[in-house]
Amino acid sequence: MAENTTAGTDKAVRLETLDIFKAIDPSTVELIARKAQTRMLEKGELLFNVGDTSDALYVIADGRVRIWTVSAAGAEVTLNVLTTGAVFGEIGMLDGDVRTAGSSAMLKTRLTSIARRTFYEALDRDPQLVRNVIDLLCKRLRWTSARMEDATLRQAPQRLARILGHLARDHGKATPKGIEVVLKLTQSEMAQWTAMSREGLNKVLNRWAEERLLTQDRGGLIVHDLERIDEIAEFGE
Repeated sequence: MAENTTAGTDKAVRLETLDIFKAIDPSTVELIARKAQTRMLEKGELLFNVGDTSDALYVIADGRVRIWTVSAAGAEVTLNVLTTGAVFGEIGMLDGDVRTAGSSAMLKTRLTSIARRTFYEALDRDPQLVRNVIDLLCKRLRWTSARMEDATLRQAPQRLARILGHLARDHGKATPKGIEVVLKLTQSEMAQWTAMSREGLNKVLNRWAEERLLTQDRGGLIVHDLERIDEIAEFGE
């Protein structure tokens, strides 16, 4: 079950390293940190559901969160997987409308929760924070547009290639063998993210392994030919 505690001013340094709080007055960061709450989630625990009231935004202090929605057929579809340092829930927090997506912990996760009242107090104090929020919302809009394009215009291998490219760049580590994706996902999690069946996902991954584009190694992935993966993402196989 989720547990809330006061975050305290020790969060100030960590918060100001995030893009949304960059270049704002230290006293504003301290205000936010002082009033923020720490929330603990167990693996698989729901943070909020589609249609829930929106009253806070969240920063992942440690852990991993899946953002998802429900398709017309009733299946959960992963929209994004967020890791330590990510900010989410800002749109519902800002406009006060209900949540349009759900979120749940993929691992034991520690969150910093910032209430709407606190955030609006900070916005009134610091114009730079307003500009940072605008930047964040623009990035969200671009990401959402790309996901809609994936869902409506791209075939399954293209969707998978786009996700692999994202994982290699944002969660990859260069090794002598290639780019190791350090964000470990189960095949079920990958299938939900790419809107594929597990069987279809396995078929494509095995084919790409035969073509030496990647290696499936101990539950993880090593990308050998990111350029070719990018070509598939853009133009298909």
